[in-house]
Formats: sequence, structure tokens, C-alpha cells
Amino acid sequence: MRKRNHFLILLINLIFMSVCIGQQKELNPGVERWSIKTSLPKKSNKMTITLSELLALDNPIKSYSSREYGAKRIPNTVQKGLKEGDIVTSRGYLHLVALENDNVNHRDGDYHIQVRNTEEWKDSCLIVEVPYPDARFVANENLRAKCRVVRDFIKEKFLKGKEPGAANVMDHKMYVEITGQLFFDASHLKGNPRGKKGMKSYTCWEIHPVTAIKFVKK
Repeated sequence: MRKRNHFLILLINLIFMSVCIGQQKELNPGVERWSIKTSLPKKSNKMTITLSELLALDNPIKSYSSREYGAKRIPNTVQKGLKEGDIVTSRGYLHLVALENDNVNHRDGDYHIQVRNTEEWKDSCLIVEVPYPDARFVANENLRAKCRVVRDFIKEKFLKGKEPGAANVMDHKMYVEITGQLFFDASHLKGNPRGKKGMKSYTCWEIHPVTAIKFVKK
């Protein structure tokens, strides 16, 4: 009986390991502006800004060329003197968490998060993202560590310790403070509004990568 139980436990562990390995193989680094969205500049300005102000920021460019900005931060400034690469801190209600999927080739492992000013489920959200903390995805070790802490917080506080699925909508919207790089997702400049589960974002600005998150009082 003991041998049989031992065999069953061993079999279950092998199945679990094979599933985990399979999931890891599905994850691959993205392509479009990948080196920008998974890194931080050596020097950057820091600013606390409201979510409303972030959502109203002008576009820094009118059209996107991967040749020009594929591996370079956009230097043009917008309101408040902000530009891509600045470190911003903002607050809002966290509504949705998803494991990012490009819908064509593979999952890039990012946590895709939708944040709004209110608890109501409506359009006009800010998208913030946290890269997969692996050396293939994030080159800098210190940034990887920060991403790991953020992802662990999200899993523990919002997802009962589990990885997000295609789109996990929060039953209870919690008010959080988020810090990270101001990033302009220029490849979506002329595309349809982004957002999952019918909640749209009408700006290409994001916080990506997120380097810190915590609960705060409204």
C-alpha cells in the first residue's frame, strides 16, 4: 500500500512538473519595442501624477516607425514636461489582471493590468504591465527582482496565489499606488483601442514596467 501511494505521489509530481515546463515553453519575449518596455533608463525624472492626467497626456509622436523608435526611447516631451522613460507614481482601482497574449504567436509573460479612477466598470482605463522576471525577458537583475516582488504581490493579494488567466476580473476593486516607467506603446498608435473584457483604453501611454505596487487609502 505504501509503495502504491508513493508511486501515485511520484506520478502526480511528474505531471505537475511537465505542465509547468510546458507553460514556461509557451512564454517567449515579445518583439515590438521589447528592449524599451523591459528596461529602465540610467537617469530619469520622477513625478507623482494623477490617473486623470496620465489618461489625458498627448501623443509624443504622430506616427510610429520601428526603425526610428524600435530600440530607442521617444525623447519628445508632453504635458508637465513628461517624456518616455520618466518614473511616475499614480493611484487607481485595479480592475483586471491577465497574462498577456499577442493572439498570434505566443504569450510574452507580461502581467497586463487595467486601472481606473473609480470602482465602476467603464471605459477609459490605464494599462500597466509587469514583465516576466526571467533573464530571457528582463536583462537587468535588479529590475527582475522588482518585477518579481510586484507579481508576487498581485498573485497573493488579488489572485489567491495563482497565476492570472486570459482575463481575471476583480470582484473587489482595491485602491493601489503604482510606480514604474512611463512608456508609450507606439505600435498601437493607429490601431483599435486596447483593453480586455470590453474595458477600453484610449491612450497608448502605459506604466511599463511596473516597479512597485502597494495598497493605499482613497
